[in-house]
Amino acid sequence: MKKCIVFDVDRTIVDSFLPEMLSLKEAIENVTDRHITESEMRKITSLTTSEFYNYLNFSNDEIKKINKEWEKTFSNYQTKCFPNIKDVIKKISEDYVICIITSRTLEEFHELDDELNDVIDCFKIVITSDLINNPKPSRDSIDYLCDKLQLVPEELIYIGDSIIDKTFSKNCNIDFIPACWENHELENEDNACFTYEEIINKIDLFK
Repeated sequence: MKKCIVFDVDRTIVDSFLPEMLSLKEAIENVTDRHITESEMRKITSLTTSEFYNYLNFSNDEIKKINKEWEKTFSNYQTKCFPNIKDVIKKISEDYVICIITSRTLEEFHELDDELNDVIDCFKIVITSDLINNPKPSRDSIDYLCDKLQLVPEELIYIGDSIIDKTFSKNCNIDFIPACWENHELENEDNACFTYEEIINKIDLFK
């Protein structure tokens, strides 16, 4: 029986894609003085960040500097929740324990305080990447959650948008629902969701 629904944050609860792209563009231009065109930026929608850097022919030294600068520029852009996702979270919390496991650090998660203020109490626990030794796709965060809440992996469902999230779920032996309303990496996967409201129906399939 499923008792706990665990959410990823970026591109699952919050629409971080546009802020990510704008802040990355700014970071690249700050570090390299190279103007990145709109057509070049569009390439990242079909590439990983590493592949995108290779596409732009950046050296390893440039990549390190860009990533460091990106941490700074990202804070300049406001990240918003997806429309209606809060209503879905509130609805799910009526029947399940709900939690968050995110690759964000605690400091980065607190950047969303204003945006998540009216739903944060719905979450029993929030596990950020600096709370455990090895972040996703390692199973450390699930082990931490299960220990704190006295659950077993079979009682959990993880909802996330990326291949890393899928790998994480597989590593943890927990069921997975792909969130495909922003990132379409997993659109061909079983149980893929394309609207927030679909989550509830997909959860019901695991009963």
